Amino acid sequence: MLRQHIFICGFLICSAACAPPKVNMARGTRAFEPEDYRAVFTNWSREFHIIPVDGIENVLTARATYLGYEFRWAYVVRTAHDFRLSPAERYQLHEKEFGVLDKQHTFFITVMSGIKKSDDLSSETDQWQIRLEDDRGRQVAPTEIEEIRKPSITETTYFDFDPVHRTAYRITFPLLASDGAPILTPSATFFSLIFSSALGQGTMRWETTATP
Repeated sequence: MLRQHIFICGFLICSAACAPPKVNMARGTRAFEPEDYRAVFTNWSREFHIIPVDGIENVLTARATYLGYEFRWAYVVRTAHDFRLSPAERYQLHEKEFGVLDKQHTFFITVMSGIKKSDDLSSETDQWQIRLEDDRGRQVAPTEIEEIRKPSITETTYFDFDPVHRTAYRITFPLLASDGAPILTPSATFFSLIFSSALGQGTMRWETTATP
């Protein structure tokens, strides 16, 4: 039965020795080269699988990349290199990417499922409750869930997105919790994305390097 499921987080099922590295939430100059992008992308990505105990159908496989400060820095470096951007064009891209950080928390998420429509994350269906949670246990709901119906070459290349088998979303969350305090700060020790529904539950967690 679907209610009887096991939760496997693809990045966390192994021992602590092979756990993903902690991510750095601090802002500041990064000395990235274009070839560093893939490693940075992997560091900021997490995945989970929700599978019923009979193992017949995959309820939901989800992969999320947090588009934070460090990721965006590596993304700008790689994009500027690949597209041979001029200094002025690179500056414009930098301003565009980093300007979003002061407005919202953003995740690029891809999902797939063996059960019809269970990969629909749209807010209209209310099939999945998605929450961003900080290390203080406070949660916020998405402000927008945007399905990427026509992915660009950039999205399929830089995000390992297979549009034939996966559906992609850009999900944004507010910067402030209901009490008016930041939901995710550079001093946080971890943050999580939590998916919950009648079909099961899954969590993706980012351990962080706390800064003052």
